[in-house]
Amino acid sequence: MRRELLILIAAVILALLPRFISTYWVGLMTQALIFGAFAMGLDLLVGYTGLLSLGHAAFFGLAGYGAALAITRWSLDPWLAAGLGIGLSVLVALAYAPLAVRLGGLALLTVTLAFGQVVWGLATRWTTFTGGENGVPGVSRPVLPISSLDIADPIIYYWFSLFWIVLLVFLISRFAHSPVGLSLLGVRDSETRMLALGYNVHRRKVTAFVVAAAVGAVCGILSTYFNKFVGPGSLDWRLSAQMLLSVVIGGPGSLWGPFVAGSGLFIIRTQLVGETQRWVMVLGFLYIITVLVLPGGLASIPVRIRNRRISTLPSGTFDSTGGEGGDV
Repeated sequence: MRRELLILIAAVILALLPRFISTYWVGLMTQALIFGAFAMGLDLLVGYTGLLSLGHAAFFGLAGYGAALAITRWSLDPWLAAGLGIGLSVLVALAYAPLAVRLGGLALLTVTLAFGQVVWGLATRWTTFTGGENGVPGVSRPVLPISSLDIADPIIYYWFSLFWIVLLVFLISRFAHSPVGLSLLGVRDSETRMLALGYNVHRRKVTAFVVAAAVGAVCGILSTYFNKFVGPGSLDWRLSAQMLLSVVIGGPGSLWGPFVAGSGLFIIRTQLVGETQRWVMVLGFLYIITVLVLPGGLASIPVRIRNRRISTLPSGTFDSTGGEGGDV
């Protein structure tokens, strides 16, 4: 209940944000929230299950391409096209995950990177179908049931995206704290022990992989509709690396940490691209600082503050049983 209340409070604050920022920042925040949710979904694979991936941008981009091509080539309704794009990504993840999750560590990282590059190569070289380097422009947005709400308006699209992102965050949180989600932590900590207890470790790894891919697919649809365009950049390994870096900086296994880091890194990257072509070096520098100064990521900051406050309390504040001293 406490988690749901915090999500609701954050949603209300974010919904009121457009009243206090410019149109440019409304658009920037829309995209930042999308990438924050993408990183949060990837945390289920990296932080909860302990599986590293450098290819999850493939599912982000596949959904975008699926929807964009359905709209521009076959004149499909954007709502149906979104379902088609998400379905395409999930089906590919279901086919690929059982093979990929048999590996671990550097091997899994390499295989997922190779998979992502294959998908990127297809999108880049299949010019007659995907548009090649030019991508697929002219993607129309869905029409909202309420005719008075024009989704072409930046603020309306911000609220539209926020609705789906809040729903995603709620579902991710519920999944992470469900028996299946909690068992993923056991897989991360000790596969041998989980096998001895009778758990199907392989099935849980596949589940985490597919759920993370599905979250990426939904975020890919929102990003494609925001830009009204999808291109090879949505499949690039550097986007996968940025999301993996977001999980590390945010704090693997915390969920909210990767969300904040994913949103923040997108804003930092966007600001840096206009100033320098070496933004990748800056992101690498942030990673080094995090590893050296905050090994647990942003999620470790509240714990550090709490521990510091406890250490500064007078010695008589806590009794021998660990409870607070004084009258009860």
